[in-house]
Amino acid sequence: MVHFAIIDEKLLVSVPIRNYCPRFGLKNIITLGSNIYMIGEFSSTVFFMDCRSHTWHEGPGMQVAAKYNEVSVLDGKIYVVERCKVSVSSNLIQVFDPKTQIWECVASPSTGIRGRFGLNSLAIDGKLYLFGDKNLVYKPKEKTWDVVGFEMNFHWIPHDSFCVIDKVIIYYYNRHSRLLEWYDPEGSSWGILNGLEELLPKLPRVLVSRHVRLVDYGGKVAIFWEKEVRPLIGYNKITIWCAEIALERRNAQEIYGKIEWCNVVLTLPSSCSIDELNAVSIIV
Repeated sequence: MVHFAIIDEKLLVSVPIRNYCPRFGLKNIITLGSNIYMIGEFSSTVFFMDCRSHTWHEGPGMQVAAKYNEVSVLDGKIYVVERCKVSVSSNLIQVFDPKTQIWECVASPSTGIRGRFGLNSLAIDGKLYLFGDKNLVYKPKEKTWDVVGFEMNFHWIPHDSFCVIDKVIIYYYNRHSRLLEWYDPEGSSWGILNGLEELLPKLPRVLVSRHVRLVDYGGKVAIFWEKEVRPLIGYNKITIWCAEIALERRNAQEIYGKIEWCNVVLTLPSSCSIDELNAVSIIV
């Protein structure tokens, strides 16, 4: 596993890591502050990398070894949600407080509102949403669960194909066309992200194996995608593209995107691909 970071020249460059982090059973990666956390799957193991020293450390393990996890950050804490079999899980959510270094289990939703399965989770505006055959919301301050009726089927969207900017979900998962779309849970409104006519033809269709990945990049949307290059001579290669988009909300029904830059940031052998994308804030 090789780590890369974007530099001022808008290129991905290799970041030297001072020690090795075992990856067995570790799949879910998320950023909190200046640390990148790697959460166990079928395991309670947790590792984190301090991005200031580029060093991996083993963190406090989860109380319960969860399988098929979704990970979110909410109010400075890490929430690990066990996907699938919501109806039988008594340890559906575990939460980690980096200040106390303690893991705790969150009470599962009551049998009256819980669905049969959950596939995605997302933190928005102080609440944790679960998307599955039923869409649920957990409010940590009140410690309550409720059912919400999102018009969009977010449980089928890959977890790294959407992000949240200013309480609005930006996502790329249209099976029939190349479109970036948005959804506002507060106003129950959604639409197409306008102003991206030059960018959209460059994006791959959703049904290809290498999907489009979105990340919150300091209040802007950073979009990454892969494109295979087949030269007449030599081996096939993969180019990693990145576009940075600033958002402007003009009214309740219109959000525009401004492409600040778009370019190839890395070229790799065709056998390689992106595992995870995260934006890290480092205070020096």
